Amino acid sequence: MSPSPHITLKMLRYFNEVAKQKSFSAAAAELNVTKSPLSAQIKALETQLDVTLLHRDTRNVSLTDAGRQLQEECRLIFDVVDTSISRVQQRHRHTQNTINIGVMSSVFLTRFGNALYQIQQCFPERTYHLIEMSPEQQKRALHEGRIDLGFVRYADTYNIAPLRASVVFKEKMVVAVADTHRLAQRKQLRLTQLSQEAFIMLKKTNSAATHWLTQRCQHAGFHPNIVQEVIEPNTLLAVISMRNALSIVPQSYANMGWPHICFIPLQEALPADIVALSPASTSDFVEQSLAQLKHTMTHASDGQTL
Repeated sequence: MSPSPHITLKMLRYFNEVAKQKSFSAAAAELNVTKSPLSAQIKALETQLDVTLLHRDTRNVSLTDAGRQLQEECRLIFDVVDTSISRVQQRHRHTQNTINIGVMSSVFLTRFGNALYQIQQCFPERTYHLIEMSPEQQKRALHEGRIDLGFVRYADTYNIAPLRASVVFKEKMVVAVADTHRLAQRKQLRLTQLSQEAFIMLKKTNSAATHWLTQRCQHAGFHPNIVQEVIEPNTLLAVISMRNALSIVPQSYANMGWPHICFIPLQEALPADIVALSPASTSDFVEQSLAQLKHTMTHASDGQTL
């Protein structure tokens, strides 16, 4: 039987919310509607499909086999619809010479801000929108066409296919410790010298750096003792300044000028590069902007102090 022209996205979204919440009341609250129109939409959907989607009683809602199948199909349908709409918006952005750029805060500790200024001077007819996003959010937004470029750290570039990665600024990881820490006077450190230390790290949900650094420590023969995870670099350095703990961070964190923090080079060359992520294919003017930004950032890092 062909799909009925009377099945609407509204019906499917209402059904999907009930399926997710397992409750008409909770779904109605989430959708900001009353239970009556919600029930009517799902009843109409069942009538159009000629199947029962939900088992209902006075307290509980559960899915039938057909309902579970439709819930799976809804995920696919909404992914396609949302991605398609984002691509339409992306095409419109490109015709308007607008580029959406996903960024995380730590990229501005380098010369990234100056590089953005330079590309705006090179291409004054273009509009660059900066959107704060975690690396994982950037990857999803790139897949869905909501942003055109993303900027992450080296550790966030694993398993990103079909996205492309291009290094725009090279730097290394260093050890950050309070100036009262027993290791603060060292000129250089090895990972093995950190095996008994307490670590402060970024949250794993916000950055792949913590997982990647944990693997590096394990390769050195120990599992890091992570006593706290934080979201922002400023918070990380603040906690280090108050605790007998340390972290492994990009060298450019030193540019925050946080008092009573020492940054000690690592003997192991652990990259903390800033990397541009982009779709496998994109418009010429996005490519031009990326090339100019990469040129500016690379030039800034050649023999210059951060």
